[in-house]
Amino acid sequence: MLQTGSENRQLIFLYERGKKKLMDGTRVVFADDVDPSSISGKIVECSWNKQEDCWFCMRIRADKSTPNDINTYRKVMRSITDNITEDKLLGEMSEISSLPMYADRKAHADRKAHAEKMAHQHRRRG
Repeated sequence: MLQTGSENRQLIFLYERGKKKLMDGTRVVFADDVDPSSISGKIVECSWNKQEDCWFCMRIRADKSTPNDINTYRKVMRSITDNITEDKLLGEMSEISSLPMYADRKAHADRKAHAEKMAHQHRRRG
């Protein structure tokens, strides 16, 4: 949750054990056409800007009445720091899918798909 404090200082709050917790030192950047004081008290969705070491406000979350829990924030930050790229994820998926427990299923699915394709072609010819 974004709140504007004295001197237009932007304060970001999350929830911890059902109470608002100030995320001191957290910086949020807004598009040029957004006045942060106009969205004070609202839940905002942000993306992490690694180069600027700050959050970028993407949109107001009108569908939410409370900010995320601190544990959600920690998990998001952990996944950001883990820096799992699409290539890394696809590589892991490929490796996992070739494990024997999945290879057997895949072979069975491939045989079934081939049989269905052949049956379809046979029906078209007939």
